[in-house]
Amino acid sequence: MKSSDPPLIFRETSIPLSIALVIPVGVLLVLLGLLLFPVNTGAIPFSPDGQLGLLLVIMAIQMLALGETPMGQYRRSRLLVVIGIVFASMGIFSCIVPGIMTDLIRVLLAILNIAGGAILLAKRFLPMLQGAGSPATAVPADLLPTLKKLLVTQTVLNVVSISFGISMLLPGLIPGMVIAGIVVINGLLLFALATILMKVV
Repeated sequence: MKSSDPPLIFRETSIPLSIALVIPVGVLLVLLGLLLFPVNTGAIPFSPDGQLGLLLVIMAIQMLALGETPMGQYRRSRLLVVIGIVFASMGIFSCIVPGIMTDLIRVLLAILNIAGGAILLAKRFLPMLQGAGSPATAVPADLLPTLKKLLVTQTVLNVVSISFGISMLLPGLIPGMVIAGIVVINGLLLFALATILMKVV
């Protein structure tokens, strides 16, 4: 190491932007899920507007920066940028002025989570079912276990996303403690997904 090199902690990281944006979402979900346990016992107060607004703002940032949506990644068109700005504005407004857009954002996030999870599952498994019996694309042997882990993680993440969306769309259907556990699992799965993607890219 040259004497002019900065300390390790100040060196440029090799984490791609797409994965770097997954990390704060994972942190948010794990922290939110852990806080929901004492919230459900009445030990601490809770602001659903802040939660929903923050989730919407993070989703908007992913749209604007990468074209990443709950239903997959798309080209960053002007339409997608406009949608991202609208979502960010709604989320910021909800955080600052609680009680006005709560139900609208809750239903919006619920529909996006349910539709996104279902669409991504269909995109992943329908081609496999239609192509059953056809020769598989050649994959390097060293990457095969990692790709299998990626497939399992993404599938579980989509199922959890659908469950989270249903819990938001039908409040009271799923007990609060179970929802807290679902949110924590969702966050941990995002960390697992980021770790696997780092090995693939």
